[in-house]
Amino acid sequence: MTGGNPQHHRWTVLGGLFLVYMASNGVTLHTLPLLYPELMDSFGWQASEVTLPATVFFVIGAVTSPPAGWLLDRYSSRGIIAIGSLLLTLGLVAYSAANSLWQLVAVYALLGLALSLCGLVSNMVMLTGWFASGRGRATGILLMASSLGGALFPLAVGSGIEQLGWRHTVLLTGVGVGSLMLGSVWLLLRDGRRVMQASPTPSPSANSQERVIPLLLTRRFAAIVFATGSLWFIIIALTQHQSIHLARDVGLARSSLPAVFSLFFGCSVVGKFCFGLLSDRFDLHRVMAAAILMLAVALIVLSQMTASATTLLYGYAMLAGLGFSGAFTCIQILIAAHYSGPLYGRILATIVLIDTLCGALGTQTIAGIREWQGDYTAAFLGLALLAMLSALMVLTLTRVTEGPAAPQTAAEAPL
Repeated sequence: MTGGNPQHHRWTVLGGLFLVYMASNGVTLHTLPLLYPELMDSFGWQASEVTLPATVFFVIGAVTSPPAGWLLDRYSSRGIIAIGSLLLTLGLVAYSAANSLWQLVAVYALLGLALSLCGLVSNMVMLTGWFASGRGRATGILLMASSLGGALFPLAVGSGIEQLGWRHTVLLTGVGVGSLMLGSVWLLLRDGRRVMQASPTPSPSANSQERVIPLLLTRRFAAIVFATGSLWFIIIALTQHQSIHLARDVGLARSSLPAVFSLFFGCSVVGKFCFGLLSDRFDLHRVMAAAILMLAVALIVLSQMTASATTLLYGYAMLAGLGFSGAFTCIQILIAAHYSGPLYGRILATIVLIDTLCGALGTQTIAGIREWQGDYTAAFLGLALLAMLSALMVLTLTRVTEGPAAPQTAAEAPL
């Protein structure tokens, strides 16, 4: 590194990553679903059609994550994030001009590729390069950015839809988000691999690759994948469909949706911070199970929602936001707790690939159930049941000692 105080620089970099992650995830994952009712009215699409582009988004994001990881291992993280930010900006601008379902599918495919380049993995690679110490606190701060984006952007987009219509709103959002992300990359980010104080990670070898496969064939890995995959199935399905349910099935005024979204993601900011602290003080698996059960209760409440039950509506938003964020945060900590070490990156990439595909499956499965049943009641109750099963699976992991080199127990015996 050339000149300057690394301690000062790393917090500047974290600030830039925070803004990038807040904008990229806050818009693509947490704000664009606000447009679904508008698209259904404009084009006459069904729930399965309006969520099809999002399904493609998650599939593309999943299959492009390993190549993105390969690029991040070999080239500048800052450059990769810049390319992803530019592609995301172009995708949002193209979104505003979409006139058919296939065009919107193409737009979401581009957004999926963009997010694999400028999303969580890229941000974590750069963060890890700067934070050899205090990495857990820095990671918690970074994860809060996504929820903060989910709290702020829906309010701005919702107001824009009412005043300008959805096309002009998406166009302005694309320009604003692009300026924020590219400006952060240019002014605040810098690669920090040369300031890492941690021991260098051993380079991949045939021997280490051979050691990955046995870990992927254990009961412990199967239990973790079932728990995390189920949660991604639930979380993505919920965030993609709750706006349709509240606007079309419950009959909530669309002007109220941004406030509900903002409260949901505002509480998730609190949830990520609080559940991160709780996982440091208490058994991680029990803390994670508690968050999942909160999410299950919120799903049951959502399935019984009525337009006149204002208190119940905002109670749901708070409970779901806390449960969703707590579960998501604990997923990251859970994987690191069981697999930290030289094989962590490859195991994490495998789990992220599976989880993202589960999220895509959840989006279309819930849409199909709604069209079959006429509403989301059965779908949300099914998600609540799946959440309970996930919580039970997490609790079975309490018998497993942390770390990949732990003595083999019944939970990690070969399948």
